[in-house]
Amino acid sequence: MVPRYHSKQFDPSISEGSLLITESKEAFACLHRELAREIQPKNIVEKIFLADVAACVWEMMRLRRCRDHVINLAFGPAIGEVLDRVLGPPETAAECEARAALERAWFTNPEARREVAQRLAAFQLDEGVIEAAAISSQTVQLELLDRMITAQQSRLHRAFGAISSYREAFAKRVQSAVDRADEQPALAQLDAPERVA
Repeated sequence: MVPRYHSKQFDPSISEGSLLITESKEAFACLHRELAREIQPKNIVEKIFLADVAACVWEMMRLRRCRDHVINLAFGPAIGEVLDRVLGPPETAAECEARAALERAWFTNPEARREVAQRLAAFQLDEGVIEAAAISSQTVQLELLDRMITAQQSRLHRAFGAISSYREAFAKRVQSAVDRADEQPALAQLDAPERVA
């Protein structure tokens, strides 16, 4: 039978399976190290809290990247929408092809980008209207992502609170144990100096 876990020491940090195929194991390990340096976990319970904090922070970063990508993906249709509103829709097949080529080239060709900027400037507009169109076209997705980010932030704050509460409760337990030990007569005799006869 092949052992399920190869490590002799339990590691509660996020597993590689929790990372997306586009995400860097090294970047996550760096985040985990920095959080460990800040939190300084002292036992397995605090290591589990650390793993939860790292997972929360990583998920928030992932969701924020996703939010940016959603907007960036919407730029293509947004360019077409803005140009149609400003210049009117193309009337011929040739105009339609030229407009589509300009919209595609806007992403990679500085000359096409300047041409779009000049056309917008004629109406006292700039590329910000394309960004606005891209964002407004994705409000449902962005609101969902914002709620997910807010949920992760709440989870992160709860994890930090749990670490603080755990440490406070642990400190109280240690103090209580020390106080009880001080009250034991057998321990008091150990502290008493020996009498010389």
